[in-house]
Amino acid sequence: MNIIGYIVYGLSILITLGWCLQIREKAQNEQSTEKAMELQGFLMTVSLILIQLLHISPFHLLWMLPSSFILGLLSMTTPLRMLWFFSSIYFSFWYIGISNVGRKFYVDGEYEKAVTAFKEEISKKPTPEAFFNLALAYGKLGDHDNEIIAYQQSIELKPKPETHFNLGNAYINKGNKQDAIVAYKQAISLRPDYLKAHYSICKTYAEIGDKASALRELEIVRNTDSRSADELASSINLL
Repeated sequence: MNIIGYIVYGLSILITLGWCLQIREKAQNEQSTEKAMELQGFLMTVSLILIQLLHISPFHLLWMLPSSFILGLLSMTTPLRMLWFFSSIYFSFWYIGISNVGRKFYVDGEYEKAVTAFKEEISKKPTPEAFFNLALAYGKLGDHDNEIIAYQQSIELKPKPETHFNLGNAYINKGNKQDAIVAYKQAISLRPDYLKAHYSICKTYAEIGDKASALRELEIVRNTDSRSADELASSINLL
């Protein structure tokens, strides 16, 4: 194997590893699996192994990896679905240690059980993600007071634009528009191009009668997405 071959093989390993880690993260966060993606990762891994076992040129990976993606997609509508059995066995090892009972309850719509599970998780290890998930569950139950507290606790551990944005939405649900504006501003300070935050703060400014601030935010939205800006302007009578 020459140096270019080593480079091709090395890049293929990184691509395969990145793909498999992406699947693992999806399963961890959503407590769900995508069988087609699992099959793609499985076939990519098999391709890497075959290169070594059969002592063939790593340049075969230039067609083997794309073929893995194609076969994975085909498996959703063809008998290739049978291969899901093998990819599921393979990915069962990737999923060890990532089960999140609270997220599973949340995805299934059992929000009260999700709250209980997230509280138990927090009692063992308080993390910003756990508080964020707890807030989401409280929001689904309509318990906006506890939702706000959970978002604030998440922010104390790790400020993230998404958390500030959700906190703003929770304040809106409580009818507290001034605090919502503060939360949206904090989200924007962490991510200046956060379109949803600009959209929401524009709408909130218009609702409290601050037309100048609403128009300023509307221009920011328009510079990013003119269609969204037109819809926003129409909905708040700023055309």
